Amino acid sequence: MDEFVLFAEDYYRRRHASGEISFHTWRNALSQIESFGHFLERARPGASLEDVDTDLLQDYRRYCLMSGNLPSTVGRKLHPLRMVLQEAVRKGRVSQEKLASLENVYLPVKQRLYGGAAEGEADGGETAVKFLTDVQMEQFLRFYKTLPEGSRRDRLDLFLFSFHACGLRVSDIVTLEWRHIDLKEKTLSKILVKTRNRLVIPLSSPALEILDRWKARKLNNRFVFNLLPEDFVFGDDGTLEKAIDSRNRSVRLTLNAVGRKLGFPFPLGMHVARHTFAVMALNSARLDVHLISRLLGHSSVTVTEKVYATFLLPTLSSEVREKLSFSEFGLPNP
Repeated sequence: MDEFVLFAEDYYRRRHASGEISFHTWRNALSQIESFGHFLERARPGASLEDVDTDLLQDYRRYCLMSGNLPSTVGRKLHPLRMVLQEAVRKGRVSQEKLASLENVYLPVKQRLYGGAAEGEADGGETAVKFLTDVQMEQFLRFYKTLPEGSRRDRLDLFLFSFHACGLRVSDIVTLEWRHIDLKEKTLSKILVKTRNRLVIPLSSPALEILDRWKARKLNNRFVFNLLPEDFVFGDDGTLEKAIDSRNRSVRLTLNAVGRKLGFPFPLGMHVARHTFAVMALNSARLDVHLISRLLGHSSVTVTEKVYATFLLPTLSSEVREKLSFSEFGLPNP
């Protein structure tokens, strides 16, 4: 195996073992490193750290683009390689000048702070869209109402708030501040952690009820759900990602236990709330996919269509039958 790949795998293994990065981030990085390793076997077998230069990375970039990857995807493929080379600089294996010369290899893509689960992924890292049915949501609510006040009920509150707040991501629930909430106008306005786009959504009555209860508790003057300290300083991406992953793991443990107790067929995590909102909005409420895309805070409607393609056809078929049959222009009876 190439020295670069071995060095890279060891670097990410140590970061995960120390708790610096989440399991998902670790596995995703290893996947990208493995892809680069397959490329090295053909392009430059036996490559050392010193052999990874601008020409090689530019060849890899061209190879990825020609394979049909979008520029944003190629950027994500290159990011772990860049992190490895930065580690090589710290270890004295690669010069700072050489690292600087590689900067022009990276494609200009929007940066995101949180490297959490992608849209099509549930908390277990699988790509299927996992959501609760109407019956399962009713089952979840019945159980929720039996719980006394405490940490377990608080964590279920986060799941319900995500569902009622148009599928708000866990990263944005963790970082949600009271200044993002306008109780008078009944809206939430926030710069999203993942996309860095501003999201403005109306708040439903159940979402407002949850907010009212948390406000009355006065647990944190800054962060709505008391998941970050009031003096938390934004700016260090790694610190923020670690904080979000830590809170998400804690919530996931509770949700998983509840899901098992209720007999749900998959691990219950915060992303299930997001998917449940989206699927119900498509199938039950029959909202337009462009509107759902905006409510979810997707970067484009293409993302929404790709993730929820399976659920679009039944909704479209029903809408066509009900609204686009144009029966007044039907063929006359023979």
